[in-house]
Amino acid sequence: MRISKWIGIAALLLIIIATAACVQAPATQGPASGNPEIHYKLYGGFVRPEYSVQELVVVQDRATFTISGVDGNITQRFEKALTREQFNAIVTVFSANNFSSYGDRYEEGQTHISDVGFADISFTADNRTKTVTTYNVNRYMPDGLIRIREKLQETIAFTKMPDEKELRVLAENWIRDAPTYKYDGQDLLFVRFASADSDLTRHVLTYNFTGSHAGYGNRSGMMTAQVITPHTIQITIMDSTVESAIIDGKWDESGQFLIGSDAALSYQPMMCEKTKWQSWEDSSGRVYIRMPTNEEIITHYYSSVYGVNVTWVKTVPLNGMACEACNVCLETYHVALTVNASEMQPLLDEGWTRVP
Repeated sequence: MRISKWIGIAALLLIIIATAACVQAPATQGPASGNPEIHYKLYGGFVRPEYSVQELVVVQDRATFTISGVDGNITQRFEKALTREQFNAIVTVFSANNFSSYGDRYEEGQTHISDVGFADISFTADNRTKTVTTYNVNRYMPDGLIRIREKLQETIAFTKMPDEKELRVLAENWIRDAPTYKYDGQDLLFVRFASADSDLTRHVLTYNFTGSHAGYGNRSGMMTAQVITPHTIQITIMDSTVESAIIDGKWDESGQFLIGSDAALSYQPMMCEKTKWQSWEDSSGRVYIRMPTNEEIITHYYSSVYGVNVTWVKTVPLNGMACEACNVCLETYHVALTVNASEMQPLLDEGWTRVP
């Protein structure tokens, strides 16, 4: 009896197992295992009717971005091929920020956000899809989702960028109008086009050309050796803008300086108006036994705020009279300093000028 009882139980278990094996899992659309697919859909909010829905689709070899109107018709479409490294970088940001752990919706702060619209982020792999809906802004969103959104926005920018042919036209026009080539350049020859794997929107184009004189930049009025000089220039373009242009690895064509050299800068304040460094010092709350000089404040300001090491800071009196009209007349002095030319941009942005 006992043996037949156990045989019966075993037979029942086998029937249950066989029955379960015949039940198929519900079909889910998505790529095969190992081929993730990403959808990033933007909709709602205050946008023009022809921009009603915007969607990025990323698969293994390409990224496609479409813009549709309220009627559902696609008004614009962009597509770019992706390298394996570019695709892996996009997929990695999802795993690195544990996308599967997030909730389905993030709508916190709805009483504080105007109608900015929504974003659906979907990741499909192994026949399973995870979708997270958020506001189309980064506020009230986990840091990991912000990083994912930033990577997707970067991918949209890359997808909308001009193709290699258009970028070459942009780069070549820029080179021909730049001082070095415009002065004596000739025989511009394309060498190489490369995309940065870590930054989809940055491209580097390399060219060769020759000059008929030694040196760089506009050498009008200068004594230069008349000799055929070969050059190589690397143009870095980001968001359809020339970000940098380096000739022979040592001359910055956009900034017009030898890399590693010092640049002399000058600044003349306005009367009765505090400079950036004076306002910064006043708000610091520091107490001194001896009040620092203007030169010391300038040095400390650029070191602390921008990490820039300025040297030879000097206040130079100017000859002449000034009126008493505040914020209209220039001061009767200017400040001079030197800085590594590669680091001078923050100062130029604040009103400093280069001294020839």
